[in-house]
Amino acid sequence: MPFTADVIASTLHAPLANVEKHWPLVKDALAALRVLDTPTAVAAIATIGAESYLFAPEREQGSDAYFRRMYEFKRALGNTEPGDGARYCGRGFIPVRGRAEYARFGKLVGADLVEDPEKALDPALAARILAYDFMLKEVPKAAAEGNWVKVHRLVRGDLSGWKRFNGILIPLLKLLPEQG
Repeated sequence: MPFTADVIASTLHAPLANVEKHWPLVKDALAALRVLDTPTAVAAIATIGAESYLFAPEREQGSDAYFRRMYEFKRALGNTEPGDGARYCGRGFIPVRGRAEYARFGKLVGADLVEDPEKALDPALAARILAYDFMLKEVPKAAAEGNWVKVHRLVRGDLSGWKRFNGILIPLLKLLPEQG
């Protein structure tokens, strides 16, 4: 794989120290679930780069009023209690949102994310959450097919952020040897 920390950092314009610290965690998490291959690595790098300019787990930005408006009492997210909107806002390499996702991923990674949602910002847990999300949504299959729009839709649920994702994707794909 041609994706060294230097290459990733320069492609994403992200801090090299963050990539050096976090990329091995992401690779190890994907490998542990047996989904690490070159197309999946491309998908992971582009996804993280589209979500975080720092190549680090992040907390979604917004005020309590914003989180109430966007997430409070949204049954599809499992938010049923007052305060769930802000408490279960997006965190991680990919945004885990809503009480239900925090519970599901918490079980998968062996951490009580419902009780302590800030744990989703722990880089090792965030990497494992991304890996499980990719595996469960069959992102590696879409990546292997080169269906990058589908990859982005599977992770995001829609095409928001596509321009940034695609802007990262193209230079990453140019780093790969020609298939023939």
